[in-house]
Amino acid sequence: MRLINTSTLEFREFFDSEIPEYAILSHRWGSDEASFQDFEKGIQHTRKGFAKIQGCCSLALKSKIGWAWVDTCCIDKRSSAELSEAINSMYNWYKRAEICYVYLADVLWEDGSPELHQASMGRFRASDWFTRGWTLQELLAPEHVHFLDRRWRSIGTKRSMIDEISEITMIDVHHLRPRIGAGLEPCTKKSDCRGHFYRSLDLLGPSDDEASIATKMSWASKRQTSRTEDMAYCLLGLFDVNMPLLYGEGHKAFRRLQYEIIKQSSDDSIFAWRYNSMALGATVADRPSWFAFSRYVHQTGPMTSDRRPYSMTNQGLNFPITWRGWDSEGKKLRVRLNCGTCGPQGFQNLGLYLKYSSRNGTWYRDHYESSSPEYYESTPVLMKGIWYNPLEPERPFSQGRTVDTALAKDIDNVDNSMWLSGHPSKLPLSVRIENEIMIGFTN
Repeated sequence: MRLINTSTLEFREFFDSEIPEYAILSHRWGSDEASFQDFEKGIQHTRKGFAKIQGCCSLALKSKIGWAWVDTCCIDKRSSAELSEAINSMYNWYKRAEICYVYLADVLWEDGSPELHQASMGRFRASDWFTRGWTLQELLAPEHVHFLDRRWRSIGTKRSMIDEISEITMIDVHHLRPRIGAGLEPCTKKSDCRGHFYRSLDLLGPSDDEASIATKMSWASKRQTSRTEDMAYCLLGLFDVNMPLLYGEGHKAFRRLQYEIIKQSSDDSIFAWRYNSMALGATVADRPSWFAFSRYVHQTGPMTSDRRPYSMTNQGLNFPITWRGWDSEGKKLRVRLNCGTCGPQGFQNLGLYLKYSSRNGTWYRDHYESSSPEYYESTPVLMKGIWYNPLEPERPFSQGRTVDTALAKDIDNVDNSMWLSGHPSKLPLSVRIENEIMIGFTN
């Protein structure tokens, strides 16, 4: 890790346990930043962005912090290996910092009267800093975050402005503050919610660890990055995964991110995104914006010991099934996910609608058309490709039973003659579902 000395503005590299206390800067990049190469050439003073480096170091020095990290100058971007290491390590670097200074170049903070304070708060809420992908981890990872306006005047801290920040970012307050132990946290969407289990793994760190994958994705759903791939790379630390950087792959980067998450997580909420007409049959989402309505999706509980893990193959996702049913017409398989959300009738599980393809023997995510468009539009949890609030009990698959037998025995008002006549679907009778299915690739 390359740090800059807050007194001499000279660089020094540190490794692992040698890394000293340091401050870190969060900001929006401008068009004339001072780079590592500029420091090597001695022309850093000619760059407009050099003032931000001076400002960060000056504040750190006043707090008796001898070192600082600034992304514009502490990474030699000529080295792809160094850039990859920095991006994969950045969340932890922000988390380890003694303090994170957030410089808001588009905010002028004036206080002294209610009118001035209100106007300043309006500028704070409208800052571009809250719309960028990279700044999400820079808000969540550090424990101590100090906001400063364009004149380097103090605006407040993450703790002192936690309610305003929660409203701006759509991140619930309990995900923004450190917490001890474990317990139940009410869902802020419903006043009568009985709570959802949380755990805080780090006494001094942020409490985002208990948020579901879908919830974390929703935090990034309205953010943007200059390069398409960075919308995935800026989330690596938030999900504690590592992967190589491949600029030029476009939205494939976000799919790769989800595949890496699937390898190490049993959280089904990664599939709880709103269906898009462009994504018919998609296995995973193409971009974080598809999780915009997943803010209140919670994990039902940890994966049970008898449930097999996910596995990615060259044909698609091998998906374990614990509960299932069919739609009202018997044409689409409903697979219950191990996650849910607070709805009109309390906590409800979410699930997927899947349709079988006899061409390659795999299932594909299918859409669901609501009979009541008004109800659909007013209910964010009733998403295309997602069902919730099952009225009839779901039953687990029995080992070794074929589709037709399972259907005839487990679904009310559907008998063998209806199945044999091909009514429920076009599935061949030889297909065996048992306890897992293959969800094929389309994206």
